[in-house]
This record gives sequence, structure tokens and C-alpha cells, in this order.
Amino acid sequence: MKKILLTVFIAGFSLLSFAQITDNESALRKNDVAQSDEENGWKTGAMTNLQFNNTKLYNWASGGENSVALNAIVSAFANYKNGKNVWDNSLDLGYGIMRQGTKTFDLDGETYNRPFKKTDDKIELVSKYGRQAFKNWYYAALLDFKTQITDGKNYILDTGYTVTSKRMSPAYLTGGIGLDYKPNNYFSAYISPVTARFIYVWSQALADAGSFGVTPAEVDENGKMIAGTGKNLKTEFGGYVRIQYTRTDWNAEWLKNVGLTTKLNLFSNYLDKPQNVDVDWETLITWKLYKFFTISFNTHLMYDDDTKTFEVNELGETITRGPKVQFKEILGLGFSYSF
Repeated sequence: MKKILLTVFIAGFSLLSFAQITDNESALRKNDVAQSDEENGWKTGAMTNLQFNNTKLYNWASGGENSVALNAIVSAFANYKNGKNVWDNSLDLGYGIMRQGTKTFDLDGETYNRPFKKTDDKIELVSKYGRQAFKNWYYAALLDFKTQITDGKNYILDTGYTVTSKRMSPAYLTGGIGLDYKPNNYFSAYISPVTARFIYVWSQALADAGSFGVTPAEVDENGKMIAGTGKNLKTEFGGYVRIQYTRTDWNAEWLKNVGLTTKLNLFSNYLDKPQNVDVDWETLITWKLYKFFTISFNTHLMYDDDTKTFEVNELGETITRGPKVQFKEILGLGFSYSF
């Protein structure tokens, strides 16, 4: 955990330094861009990216496996400014599936269909309202909602699986009030010492198992679980920090087709193990090659002390582990459209 916090601290410090540098650079931007940044009213936009990969092998002597993968990203924003008032809204959607190997396979005399496995799945809606307090600081209130689209499954030899998560299981709703530091149009550091977070687990089976930190089902005198007694909701109260940097209009010519968005979320629950900070850090880098074709690189690092992880042993049994650092990366070439 100390290594995680050290990494996050260094990253946060680097982002703050980067934001200060770009604030100085902003004076070099063209006049029409600078004037546009000061205009009041709505600014909206969106970026979509669709990636498809397919590998087919026939009598390929050097070996390998067939594979097919599809990954889609949608990132939209609607921001409003009027005098001292600012209202930022964003919606991020992501979904990906992959199948590696042949469509069907035989095992112990039986034929099975090899399933598509999920590689990405998220819905995140963020709304933040601020009113300027002084210079680059704003009084701010934030709402952040996160969940997923389809079931999360832990596969056992591709012949079976256990469900580890579902739509609205979990769902996270975070709300707080605090201060927002916005030195330019690219950088924001929201700090809230007063934040409530609600973790909702709609699936009663997952709630009974105590997934994602909710209170598990009660047991009878024989130690048998009493189905339906697990709690579906957990409430946390703590401190929250959200750091975001988004940039597409670089001054350097070689960066003109590069987009960068990085978001770091930190939450400490005052009521239970406040030293175990939850970390959610996501970065998306895009590079437009020609009109509608883009290379994208997405990373996502997470740590939640209430989230269990799973592994399958050599016997095909699912073993529940404690919380671990989770990391995901997606690199691809695909079709992209912005508006």
C-alpha cells in the first residue's frame, strides 16, 4: 500500500507541475483560441473509437491461435460557463470483448462453444458545479456515478464460470463539496474533505456473499448462510480528491494530432481503515493517423480495499483472494470520430 501511495503522490505532483507549465504556455496560444476559451455558454463535444482485431491461422507451422476482439470507447462532455459559474459534465462509456482460440473445442468427449470474454466494461457519469471564489479557485460540488453494462465472469477452463459482478452490482455514487483548482482549461484538482460514497449491490447473491464491501448474509446456528439477508447498500464517509488533465491543442507541431486525458481519483473512508486509500487512475492517449483512423492507448489502475480478487487453480477451482492492485491496458488501431 505504501508503494501505491508513493506512486500516486509522485504522479499527482507531476500533474500539478505539468499544469503549471501549461498555464505559462497558454499565453503563447493563438488569439482566436484564447478568446474562445473566455466565451460564456455551452461547449460540447464527443470522441468515439472503435477497434477490431482478427487473426486467422490455417496450418500455420510456427504456431499460434485464432483470435477476434472488439473494443469501443465513447467519451462526451457538456460544459457551461457564465461569469463566475462553471458546470462541467462528462460521460465515459467503454466495452470490449475477445475470443482466443477456435470457436468450438472438444474436452472429455464433449464439444463446447468457446465464449467471448469481456475485456472492458464501464459507465461513468460526472457532474461538477463550481462558483469562483478567488483567482483559480472555485467552491465546488461534485456527483460521480459508476457502474458496468454486463456480467463479470470468472471462467473455469472455458466450460463454466462464476459471476463476480453484474450491472448495478456494484454501482458507486460519490457526492461531495469542496474546492476546485483550475489554473487553465486543461487541468482541474478537486479536493473535498466532506464526501459521501454509496456502494450498491443489486444482485442479492453477490450481496449475500459480501461482495464489494457490503455486509454479507447472516448465518444460522449451523453456520449455513441465510439467503436474502445480505445488505445491498454500504455507506461511506470520507475525503475525496479528483485530479484531471485533458489536452488536445498542443503547441508543438508533432503533437497536433495527439490527445491526452488522465484522471486520478483518491478516496479515504474516515469510518473504516482511513489509511487504506482507494485508488482509481485512468489514462487515455490517442493519436490520429489519417482522418478517421486512430491509435489509442488506455491504462487503468485500481485499488479498493473492499474488492476481492479471484484466481483459478490447477484443479479449475475458483479461489477468492484479498484486495490486490488491478491493472488493465488496451492498445489498438481503430476507427475514430470526434464532433
